[in-house]
Amino acid sequence: MKVFVLSGSSSIGQAAIRVLLDAGHEVCATYRSGVPEGLDRATWVRADVRSTGDLDALAGPAEGADVLLLLPGLSLGLKLESYDDDRISDVVDVNFSGQFRAIQRIAPVLADGSQIIVLGSQAGQRGSNDPLYGATKGAMHALAKSLAKSLTPRTRVNVVAPGMVTGTAMHDGTPPAVLDMHINTTPTGHLISAADLAHVLLDIMQPHWAQLNGACIDLNGGMYVR
Repeated sequence: MKVFVLSGSSSIGQAAIRVLLDAGHEVCATYRSGVPEGLDRATWVRADVRSTGDLDALAGPAEGADVLLLLPGLSLGLKLESYDDDRISDVVDVNFSGQFRAIQRIAPVLADGSQIIVLGSQAGQRGSNDPLYGATKGAMHALAKSLAKSLTPRTRVNVVAPGMVTGTAMHDGTPPAVLDMHINTTPTGHLISAADLAHVLLDIMQPHWAQLNGACIDLNGGMYVR
């Protein structure tokens, strides 16, 4: 299986790539500022999701991929009144517009029977104190539902929506009191790790999930129940 990972240098991206490589799969991934150490078995392509030129160059490396894994995410943790035009553009480009453009370019070259997996968020389901982050994640959830109708039967589209993920920049930048609140309000009493999330991503790439399409898998320990 060939997997193309957008934003592979992120914490979740590195965890996913490690799991995929250990399982014997071929991985091509993008990085923005540096190739992570210890993952040289993957093929790396430099790309900033905010750059149309960079995205234009991805169709070649992604050709024939069985899975497109979309992992970009940017949360500035700001209130409504604190967003200026540049910050709005950055968050929208990373969390939605850039991924939309990437799908436009990569979807046509994916293999028949392929799958696009979007890394969503519980913020896209229940809202967020950072309104733009919640809105853009919610937009990706909605886009996935629409693409699940328009791209099948050639390509299925699904979302995996975790809560707070340990070992990520967002987790590490969250004040301890807020982390305690997340844990205390999660029925399972703990948060998911990037490594465990990576194993979930690997599993839903397998043939026994072939009927999964247009779905959102919530991994928040019951903090948000639909």
